[in-house]
Amino acid sequence: MKENYGVTYVLLIVLAVLFIFPFVYLVGGSLKSNQEALTNPDKVLPSEYHWENFAKVSEVLDIKRQTLNSCVMTFSVTIGQIIISALAGYAFARIKFFGRDVLFIIFLATLIVPFELLFVPLYIMIAKWGWINTYWGLILPSLGNPFAIFIFRQFFLTVPTELEEASSIDGAGYLRTFFELMLPLSGPAIASVFILTWLAEWSTLLKPLLFTTSKEMYTLQVGLNFLNRGAQVTTPTIAWLLAGITLASLPAIAMFLVLQKRFVESIAQTGLK
Repeated sequence: MKENYGVTYVLLIVLAVLFIFPFVYLVGGSLKSNQEALTNPDKVLPSEYHWENFAKVSEVLDIKRQTLNSCVMTFSVTIGQIIISALAGYAFARIKFFGRDVLFIIFLATLIVPFELLFVPLYIMIAKWGWINTYWGLILPSLGNPFAIFIFRQFFLTVPTELEEASSIDGAGYLRTFFELMLPLSGPAIASVFILTWLAEWSTLLKPLLFTTSKEMYTLQVGLNFLNRGAQVTTPTIAWLLAGITLASLPAIAMFLVLQKRFVESIAQTGLK
């Protein structure tokens, strides 16, 4: 038994090193000079630490404005997805209507459609509505998420029907039952959707790259994408780019570290083991 534990620990350590190494390489590269980052990419740690890279990339990117745009998009989509997906998940789990199961299967089938395939029709729709280069264009296309609906549906199916029956005896309708009973009980599902949606929206590039046209509306990921582009760039500023990626990664890492225990518990309680 002890030998098995020893093998397990060794395997976990190896996996931990493999997963942590890219981030260590990222931070080490962000502290190099641009010359060293270009000429010695195989060197993990810098020969001389350049902490000023973080200040320089902050000035070049207008990081305050881009971080604000990323936060507005990320939190708006996350909250919107939770509300809409919870309502849809409750309907699919508890309300009987014609074609419910077929409609739910159709919703799940959309998971196999890559978001990239929808860019052209989405762009045409958003352009006609005048939402290009606005927060509306960044938020609304991402509010309907079949996977989030699936998570809430699976959770609501585990709630005893006796609770709803008691609520209906007191005269509560579907909406009152949802907001006063089901939604407060759905903490695990909310945690799952919140973390998964927040991380996905914070790191997304293609959507804001397509739907924004001015620097004032760029998100942090789009700003990083354009850092080494343009006629004014003669030598790639690799160290600055790595510093920007490091800064952009910190909120996502902090979010997961704070909520990781809740996330694991929510995955187990929503039937997604």
